[in-house]
Amino acid sequence: MIAIDAALEKLAALDADQSRLVELRFFGGLSVEETAEVMGVSPATVKRSWNSARAFLHREITGGAL
Repeated sequence: MIAIDAALEKLAALDADQSRLVELRFFGGLSVEETAEVMGVSPATVKRSWNSARAFLHREITGGAL
C-alpha cells in the first residue's frame, strides 16, 4: 500500500488528471463512461489516460521490471 500511495503521489505531481482518473476508476469503481462524465472528457480519452496511468504506476511499483 505504501508503494501504491507513493506512486500515486508521483503521478499526481506529473499529471493531476491521470491521478484523479485512477482514484475514480480504481478506488471509486466507476466505469469508463462514468469516469468520462465526471471528468468532462470522452470515453476514448479516459481509456487512453487509464492505460497510460496504469503503465506509469506499474513501472513505479515494480521498479521497471516486466
